[in-house]
Amino acid sequence: MKSISTHSEAARLEALRQYQILDTEPEAAYDNLAQLAAVICGVPIVLVNFIDENRQWFKAKLGLELTEMPRNVGLSYLCCERRDVVVVTDTWADEQLANNAVVKGYPYIRFYVGIPLITPKGDMLGTLCIIDKVPRELSPQQVEAIVALSRLVIDQLELRRSVAEVSRISRELMAQEQAAHAASEAARNRIANILESITDAFFALDQQWRFTYVNRQAGRIWQKTQDELIGKNIWEVFPTEIGSISYHHYHRAIAQQVSVEFENFYPPLNSYFQVHAYPAQDGLSVYFQDITERRQTAVALRESEERWQLALQGNNDGIWDWNLKTNEVFFSTRWKEMLGYKDQEIANNMDEWQKRVHPEDVTWVLEAFQNHFAKKTPFYVTEHRLQCKDGSYKWILDRGQALWDDAGNVVRMVGSHTDITEQRAALRDRERAEEELKRQNRRSQLFAQITLKIRETLDLEEILQTTVTEVQNLLQADRVLTFRVWADGSGTVVQEAVLPGWPVVLGQNLFDPCFQQDYVDQYRQGRVSAIADLEKADIQPCHREFLQQFGVKANLVVPILVRESLWGLLIAQQCATPREWNSFELELLQQLANQIGIALSQAQLLEQETRQHQELARSNAELEQFAYIASHDLQEPLRMVTSYLQLLERRYKHQLDANADNFIAYAVDGAHRMQTLIQDLLNYSRVGTRGQSFAMVDCAAVLKRAIANLQVTIEESGAVITHDPLPSVLADATQLTQVFQNLIANAIKFHQQLPPQIHIGVVKGYGEDGGRGPEENSALSPQQNEWLFWVRDNGIGIEPQYVERIFVIFQRLHSRGKYPGTGIGLAICKKIIERHGGNIWVESKSGQGSIFYFTIPDRSGQNS
Repeated sequence: MKSISTHSEAARLEALRQYQILDTEPEAAYDNLAQLAAVICGVPIVLVNFIDENRQWFKAKLGLELTEMPRNVGLSYLCCERRDVVVVTDTWADEQLANNAVVKGYPYIRFYVGIPLITPKGDMLGTLCIIDKVPRELSPQQVEAIVALSRLVIDQLELRRSVAEVSRISRELMAQEQAAHAASEAARNRIANILESITDAFFALDQQWRFTYVNRQAGRIWQKTQDELIGKNIWEVFPTEIGSISYHHYHRAIAQQVSVEFENFYPPLNSYFQVHAYPAQDGLSVYFQDITERRQTAVALRESEERWQLALQGNNDGIWDWNLKTNEVFFSTRWKEMLGYKDQEIANNMDEWQKRVHPEDVTWVLEAFQNHFAKKTPFYVTEHRLQCKDGSYKWILDRGQALWDDAGNVVRMVGSHTDITEQRAALRDRERAEEELKRQNRRSQLFAQITLKIRETLDLEEILQTTVTEVQNLLQADRVLTFRVWADGSGTVVQEAVLPGWPVVLGQNLFDPCFQQDYVDQYRQGRVSAIADLEKADIQPCHREFLQQFGVKANLVVPILVRESLWGLLIAQQCATPREWNSFELELLQQLANQIGIALSQAQLLEQETRQHQELARSNAELEQFAYIASHDLQEPLRMVTSYLQLLERRYKHQLDANADNFIAYAVDGAHRMQTLIQDLLNYSRVGTRGQSFAMVDCAAVLKRAIANLQVTIEESGAVITHDPLPSVLADATQLTQVFQNLIANAIKFHQQLPPQIHIGVVKGYGEDGGRGPEENSALSPQQNEWLFWVRDNGIGIEPQYVERIFVIFQRLHSRGKYPGTGIGLAICKKIIERHGGNIWVESKSGQGSIFYFTIPDRSGQNS
């Protein structure tokens, strides 16, 4: 721990020693201050902490089992370094504090306030610590209050030193008095000077309870002169104090020869005093100070805290606060508005509430109050009617909690009013609806459970097995199966769940001679067949015989359709006895059959998509190989053509006629453009296959490389390039450089007469301007988890009808003579951005410049 005083450490430690506070027994004065601090701040832990050479010793400790800890442990060093109030609302928010031993371990500090304990001479003796195990914040009033408490701690120390000094001098003087009266008189004068200089009131009594000394502060408080008191019996001067707290404490101090400390209320002065009395052989020495203002402050703070804490326990509608001593009630504005009244139309007394309670409700509501006052119920809660200003009644949910004094008397009660008129009116309808909803929920839950298991996989076999198993368990059917129907009317049992003892038909190819084409058409149109008793059913004999061979006595069949084609049948069978199939079972099987159809369709689509992906991957590989071979095979002869054309240009320029020079120049230029086109085509084909793996890339460094690559072009055009602070993203650095380079090169190429002005901007998520950069009408908006970049220029712009066309490979809006290029650059940018999971688009008007936007997902929390 660093130095905690502007004075020398030795001087500070000497000052601490003079107070004789270390390793002393607990004292109520310090404990009361700690308790008061806890009430003010609403925290469980408060420490009065004094710091010597090696340790922090706690004179008062509320909520902590330790009595001391090493000097270099804890958070007091923060206060010691600054010699000022330190407030840490959440230690976990500071990486250094989060690793502190008392944060990671006992007492697990999350909230900390330290107030330095500084003596009038400037020595910092320790700290007043306010601690909690959860984050919190203090109001300025709370901070001011605990700073005042820290000064009271110093006052206690000063009082202690004064008492110790007086006691020491008193003992010396009494010893010297036996030796010499003159020395005794001098000592008495010194004591008198000390007693007159201290801020506490002081008086001394002899063994007959007569005043032997009264300092000016005591006389001022009592409004009496020393002459009126010296030699008088204290109980004769203050007869109302006989039998009081002071009377008993003073007698105990004399009888037991022990010092006493207590607080006392003196009614004639309507004041509270803190009293310290010290016995001696010849009488009693008493120090006291007026603490009325301190108590009033503490009581006011506590009452304010209690009012709002109790109010918050109720609903945050209308608030009321009832003082039972005066029968006054605070009704909030909302409480009055609820009944149609303005704030000034209802007085602040309990009768205003009681006269508005419905006559049928008054008796039992008042009984509820009495039950709560008698502590038969933890809270007061009633639903009763209150009359509104227009004469109508509203149903009110009335909730509150009482506060008792030390004698068990109810002194306050705080609560809330909630308007529940509409809720009460709708209660009966809601109860009826809830009953119906329960029935529906039961079916929905069962359906959802089975559907979830069906939809968790796209594996056809698992889907069908899950279906028959769950339906068999749910319906308690003897057999449930899925029957695949073939084009010729026959079918195969592809999955089955059957109870032991009944024939197993799984895997069998079956043909029902009665199952003709018209049945197929009916099932395709949604036909459901429900047979409760096979023997009594009105069906063809051939169909009955077909089912009987499998032991079926009741049969329920629903079709499974896949994209309006009959895929098969979902069948539930009862073999032991006939069975009436209810509407719940029928609807459930229909819904499940629909889900099976959807799942089968998805499985087929997945299989088709998988085949397409495989074919696409093969095609892309062949395309890449073709592009590479084509570009390589084209570049070799093209380099030869270019070389010979350049040789012709160097050797025969100006030796032939003007047309020949032009023809050679055209051929050289065409060869160069073909080389550029082939290289761009090769780059385009390699974007998705030859790129680098993604890593965290500093976009500022990427932009710097792109600008360096274009340095000559930038200088020739006089372009001015600016940019916002750029983030780091997970990307292919080379490809991202190419995107910036292509967009900046285009901005320079397509400039007007003025030098190009180019700005690169970026915003995260929705950003400050709605997430669309500098333009409010942007076509797309970025998500919160992606970066939006833009490149803005003052160039020639683009007609709106062409903004999609420019990203298509080989698409150009201008002639090569006016603006050279291959028409591949923006197509490469689009392919790179899509590889990174983003989008690219442009907003522009002819003659007004362009803004190219692109997004990059924010994957900063992922590994490369």
